[in-house]
Amino acid sequence: MIRKLSLPGFALACGIPSVLASAIAFAQPNMPPANAYLADSPYPITHVTSAQQGAVDLKGPVSQSRRLDNKEIQYQYIGPNQLIVTLSGQYSDGRRVLWSAGADRVVKQDYDSFEMIDSFMTREDEGWDSEWAEERERKVSSGFEPLRIINAIQEMYRFAEAGSLYPLIDKDNRFYLGRDDGNIVVYGDKVEGDKVEGDPSSAIEQKYDYKIAAPVTGRVTGINMSYDGYLIAVTDDGWVVAMSRDFKEQYQAKLNFAPEQSQNKDDPLNGWVRNSFAMDEKGMMYVASTEHMHAIKWTGKGWSKSPQDGAWSAPYSNTKGRGTGSTPSLMGFGDEDKLVAITDGDDLMNLTLFWREAIPKDWKGLPGEDRRVAGKIAANMGNPDLKEVQSEQSVAVYGYGAVIVNNEPPTLPFYLPNMFAPVFAGLLANEDEYRPLGIQKFEWKPQTRTLEEAWVNVNVSSPNAVPIISAQNNVLYTGGARDGEWTMEAIDWETGKEKFHWILGPNKYNTNFAPIAIDPEGRLTYDSTWGRVRLNPQG
Repeated sequence: MIRKLSLPGFALACGIPSVLASAIAFAQPNMPPANAYLADSPYPITHVTSAQQGAVDLKGPVSQSRRLDNKEIQYQYIGPNQLIVTLSGQYSDGRRVLWSAGADRVVKQDYDSFEMIDSFMTREDEGWDSEWAEERERKVSSGFEPLRIINAIQEMYRFAEAGSLYPLIDKDNRFYLGRDDGNIVVYGDKVEGDKVEGDPSSAIEQKYDYKIAAPVTGRVTGINMSYDGYLIAVTDDGWVVAMSRDFKEQYQAKLNFAPEQSQNKDDPLNGWVRNSFAMDEKGMMYVASTEHMHAIKWTGKGWSKSPQDGAWSAPYSNTKGRGTGSTPSLMGFGDEDKLVAITDGDDLMNLTLFWREAIPKDWKGLPGEDRRVAGKIAANMGNPDLKEVQSEQSVAVYGYGAVIVNNEPPTLPFYLPNMFAPVFAGLLANEDEYRPLGIQKFEWKPQTRTLEEAWVNVNVSSPNAVPIISAQNNVLYTGGARDGEWTMEAIDWETGKEKFHWILGPNKYNTNFAPIAIDPEGRLTYDSTWGRVRLNPQG
């Protein structure tokens, strides 16, 4: 079922000519300004840009629904739980490389050939090789159900052993990670023999291993780059830190309401801050803690929490108690309304928008909400009786549109509590009884200052992938599941209707909470549980 509210239809009903109505509907919104200190690449950082929107100014693939054969799917074993693929800028010879980090290694991969260049091991070898991965896939995918579930739980716990979930590549093609021990580690091209800095075929070399200095405490949960070239980090204890890229300078501040003592040290996914954050070109950092959305100002020589500098904190609903599962996404650039989007912490989560700059003087506020809240609407997948929808994905934003996917399995085995739901969404969602359904788009209406449903599609499943939006052909791409197999789904951004889907196959091709990336050639790339996938259809 697809329910859609049509802007062109509304325009025509009001007597607006069809050509003008189409222009109103499809005029390209403003994109975030480029950050010159990130790699000159469409994917230098998780969620595409410092604004963390999940929309890219590239054309994605156009196709028909069909099964891709083996020669159309490039697969490379790269080690367990790499999760985030990033793309370098062009080297002097025009080449690019892919960087990522996982449970046991940092990987550098040739972009053109998809062949491995080097692996930098970050822990003692656990025997995690391609044969091990094939055996793990078999154990998760077949056999007695309780054993499959136990094996799936083991794979999900391996996420805790992974590297940073939010890496980035800077303008010098150096790869940055924030780690659980509070360190920032930087990798780049190894200089040896005839290899020099700036040679894409060189091995990996660790350039820095910087321990964030006291008084900062906590795990690094996210990193980003300011528009003046400082590396910005946040820890799960609520510290924000700016560091020069040579690590000779460090500036820190603690967010409002942050706990005095560290919390949740036994669970890296349940800190006071548990996601990354967005940055804008004015130095504003937008970060969510378990009960508040925060804006804090990087001045270039320190941090300001003063409202005169644009800083603020505002509460959001958190009845479930774990806070938001999403990195904040910025909405509105240029002369558009300036907002920041998250999903809240309710069992049936709400899309929540905050005014990110000055609140309009005539804004009366929403009943029962902080005046900073501009919009709030339940992500009920079109069912007003639905009691629970959860997603660990950031809100995918393009223009005034925002998409939420449902990661909540419709059922779980009676002997397991709901805390294990991510295991089923992550590794077992190709099985019909555990397959979440539903993608829902909302739109901010600047004329009326209201947040409304645009469409909902309850036939498509996006169990765990972080979607990507093509700004050039208005298509949302996400990993899906159908009839026991993993798929790639393409959804019309304007209507919510399916454009096409590709059938990929078994658990080897599971997205397992990874983002989808569109590369400069218009191909889709993502990290699976044990490897990396690039879809290269032949027509």
